[in-house]
Amino acid sequence: MKVRYLLACLFVVKHVIPQNAQEINGDILAKELNKVADSVGWSFLQNEYNKLRYLETRPDGEKLVKEIATKIGGRMKEVDIALKRLKEAVVEDQLSFANVPQDCCVDGEYQENVRFRTHVSEETFCYIRPSYLSADDIKFPTTKVMDAMKANLNVKHIQFQYIGLKTGLFINYPSTRLRDCDSYDPRFRPYFVSSTATIPRDVVVVLETSASMRGDKLFEAKHAALTVMETLSVKDRFGLVVFNDEASTLGGCYDNQVVPVTSTTKKSFRDFLNSQQAQEGADYDVALRKAFALLKGSSSVEARDRDQIILFVSDGTYNDDIGGNPLEVIRDENEALQNNVVINTYGIGINSIEKQLLRNMAYQTLNNISYGHVKRGQYEFITDLKTSSLRKVMGTYYKYDSVPISPSPTYTQPYKDFFTNESVITGCLPFALNGAFSGVVCADILISKLVAEILYLNHGEFTYAFIIDGEERTLVHPLLPDPRDVIAQEQDINNIYNFETSGDVSEVIDSMKKGSNGQKPLDTVVLETRGQKYIDGDSERTMRAVFYWAPIVAPGSNFSLCIVMEKDNTVSDIENLNHPISGDFVYHRWDLNRWPAPFCRHFSRYATQAKTTVKLTPDAFKEASIYIGVNETEVRVKLFKDFISGNITDNPGLKTSAIKSIRLTHLMETFWTTTSKKEAPYLVWRYVMTEDGVQRIYPGVRLTDDYDHKLTPWYHRTIAHKTINVVSAPYEDTWGSGKIISLTRSILKGGTNNIGKVEAVIGTDFSVFYFNQMLEDIYPICANRSRHTCILIDNSGFLVMHPYFIETTSPIGQIHITYMEGRISRSLINKGIMYRQRCRDTGNKKEHFTYRVKLEGSHPCGVVDSEEGYQLLPVSGSNLFFILKQRRLNDEDKCCTSKYYNPPSSIQCGTGSCTCLCYQDLSFNECRNEYKNMDGFVPCSPQLPTLRSVSTPEENKTGNLPTCFPTDCACRKTEKECFRESGCSWCKRDINGKLVNGFCDLKEICPSQQCLKQDCRQKLSGPECKPSIGNIALYIGVAVGVCLLIILLIIVAVFVVRKQNGTGIDQHNNYIQPISEFDITNLSTVENDYCHTPQTEEHSYHSIPNSHFDNTQEKCLYF
Repeated sequence: MKVRYLLACLFVVKHVIPQNAQEINGDILAKELNKVADSVGWSFLQNEYNKLRYLETRPDGEKLVKEIATKIGGRMKEVDIALKRLKEAVVEDQLSFANVPQDCCVDGEYQENVRFRTHVSEETFCYIRPSYLSADDIKFPTTKVMDAMKANLNVKHIQFQYIGLKTGLFINYPSTRLRDCDSYDPRFRPYFVSSTATIPRDVVVVLETSASMRGDKLFEAKHAALTVMETLSVKDRFGLVVFNDEASTLGGCYDNQVVPVTSTTKKSFRDFLNSQQAQEGADYDVALRKAFALLKGSSSVEARDRDQIILFVSDGTYNDDIGGNPLEVIRDENEALQNNVVINTYGIGINSIEKQLLRNMAYQTLNNISYGHVKRGQYEFITDLKTSSLRKVMGTYYKYDSVPISPSPTYTQPYKDFFTNESVITGCLPFALNGAFSGVVCADILISKLVAEILYLNHGEFTYAFIIDGEERTLVHPLLPDPRDVIAQEQDINNIYNFETSGDVSEVIDSMKKGSNGQKPLDTVVLETRGQKYIDGDSERTMRAVFYWAPIVAPGSNFSLCIVMEKDNTVSDIENLNHPISGDFVYHRWDLNRWPAPFCRHFSRYATQAKTTVKLTPDAFKEASIYIGVNETEVRVKLFKDFISGNITDNPGLKTSAIKSIRLTHLMETFWTTTSKKEAPYLVWRYVMTEDGVQRIYPGVRLTDDYDHKLTPWYHRTIAHKTINVVSAPYEDTWGSGKIISLTRSILKGGTNNIGKVEAVIGTDFSVFYFNQMLEDIYPICANRSRHTCILIDNSGFLVMHPYFIETTSPIGQIHITYMEGRISRSLINKGIMYRQRCRDTGNKKEHFTYRVKLEGSHPCGVVDSEEGYQLLPVSGSNLFFILKQRRLNDEDKCCTSKYYNPPSSIQCGTGSCTCLCYQDLSFNECRNEYKNMDGFVPCSPQLPTLRSVSTPEENKTGNLPTCFPTDCACRKTEKECFRESGCSWCKRDINGKLVNGFCDLKEICPSQQCLKQDCRQKLSGPECKPSIGNIALYIGVAVGVCLLIILLIIVAVFVVRKQNGTGIDQHNNYIQPISEFDITNLSTVENDYCHTPQTEEHSYHSIPNSHFDNTQEKCLYF
């Protein structure tokens, strides 16, 4: 009956008078976004921070850089002590144990280990023996060596330890299952080879490819040449000559010089070598001249400080009819280099005469000692490739008897650890048995723990640090991939001048290379990521900074640290905040502390409705390195809780600021569990996360153990727009709530002014379908989908709302407007409203382009383009723009023909002005490992790191729990009512995609508005859905009263309209056109700007009390 009366009223309203024109105003949406922000508690929490008093201090940069350099140096000293302990144990042990330990290539009794990120046994070591190494007479370490390795586990930044012997035997601790066992030989690894040399090497492989080398000879020779290349470190250089009747190299810059060993040059050499075929004869003369030419390509000054080696491979089919005497060539060419070049020769299946020539070439028998000492090389003959390994003899081209037994460790360049996928460096010490070099002892060092103070540096928003070595190679820098990133590629373009581009920074770098300390004020450009590297790009800020630097002093270290601080930078600390009390702190680990009931199932997560849960990141601790990658225990969590509740006084390592943040954010718990939960049931998650590592979420759930909000795009996107609401593009919630949108906003120190520093970010998620319903309610024209399309984009041009998101049942990702709306995209680009921003992707040698959307100049309040049929409006106080588009036939139009899910890093830019997010290749000199042009390019920030998170299964805990939200979805008869509850979804299609009569059900049954089960029909409403008898009369009375009031208002409105028409009001004014007649093409100009003060908005889509809005600023209004 209630519905019948209301329908009668609506019939009267619809037919008595046309509906007034829609007010197309971005500020209407802005108000609703403010209400969403207030519903999650932004105003409430910001007011609490506004009440605080802060103590401002100016950090001492000179003191800070010395403190951090000393800590890092101390950790390197711990590595040195650990390596010496292991070396002493090996030398004393003499590797005399005959019992065979665990084989690394066979499964053992291993347990999951958080530290090593794999299954290991800390009670044993394991071994690898290359297939060509005989098992006879091999000896292994005793328990004495094992005890030393176990003791070294106390050094928390050390990962795996190992011993590499000159015989090829490899010992690994702790034992674990390894791969590539048949081919792994420690002697071919850079960590081993770099320990055998005091100076860098230039190595040229000369490889015969005559017809006689066909088959296994050439195959094995290619394999051996690549092995030699892989042994070289970043300090070394490599060259390759292949020859038959002629000698050839890769060409280009490879034709006249040896080149650094990088991922790029190794790939080029590999491809070149694989393309070679055996044919024609063999001219030693031309091959040797080409090899010496590569070595001569380096300056004579460089050559004196480097070993120069030629490795010559042939099957001995030398044809002296087509070339000169190779011994004379060696004499003449090497004299020009002061006899500095060593030549090793390798013969494959050759006769005695040919052996003699290769032997004489290695001994350089014709050389004159007056030009310098003649360095005799080695010669090796492989008579049978089936029984002997050319790879083995070439891979060990260096002489063991000349290896210096250094007292200090050598360190590799950063590389990816196989198990953790994080960046490590390896430190090694050589050892001698019976007075002769016998191998190396090594340990992997996790960079994230070695330099933890840099990764968690909190001394101002524009403070950062970097580390370089004495060769200008960069170990850590904000513009290099984060060492914690498990998907980032190894980067060998690491010269510091790629990242520090200030004109006067060379004075700082030169001083750092010398191991000096100092400070210098400089103007520099700081990059701040706006979210994701290839999606949002960066923002730049030029600032007056002070560079402070100091050496990292430790055995084997040539590293230096620099901290860059904004001049006159200050750090704020909250004064006089009460100590947290019991109940403020429910830790997120349900397996390590007791959660309060009631428990529920929030989509796929085990949750508590009674409390928020808190997680702490390494930022919350005084010593962040202690917290990285550790296994949390019940004892540790109890210490946190007891200290915070006041039960104990010994601080378990928490920062004072983190303790204060726990107390401050606890105020949100009452707000979320009462006001927010009641008035905004459409919110899926509520969370606040602070700069000092405190994470609080409701409903209380467990987060992944290494989740760090400060490493996420949404957090960076928010602090880059710290004074406005930041709305994300829709995405699929990994916790099961379907397609959602996030709204986040920064909490600032001492208010909302632009200079306020970020203290925290508060946020919430809600369904994309709820957001769409809200848009159609506040902009009724959006519901007329046959004539108009309403679109929201962010200030990077990504779609936040589009009909596609509502219509598709497929998972969605971030989609740029250029992929869906070509007409609008071209128009915005032509007007200069949407424009491309470029940066240099240093490691990938590309120039990447992202978009910015900005209204300024002649378009401060938006644009109307009647030719293209759209208008764009800013949504004030947010990162959004509202687009109203007129629907047209054949409306499909795209700038970008690639699929939206293809990453921008894989899309090469086209020639038009309207393109996808894309890249262009940059000119790069791979032979010098440097860009040909450094001017005018700003480096890109790296991708935000992906951590190796592992979620704990919760299916066994959630199976029989009720949902955290009301289960009366079936009682909700309209789409609007349905989406106002976060756990409900309006079902429109069955499991096969066929349309059904719409009804409301649980989102887990009908995500994306499509049923997951065959039974797709409305559930029968229970008695809880029926109103009482007494309420029916009330509904009837209210309905009648509303109808009478509406009719009275209609009569008054008609009288007023007729009165105005009689006084000459323009009949064609668009302000009073009905919605059904709204037509953008009737506007008088291609683009118009109208700024008006908006009418009072009476309709409120939300019902949140105590919301605060600023209505005093000038607003923009379009029709």
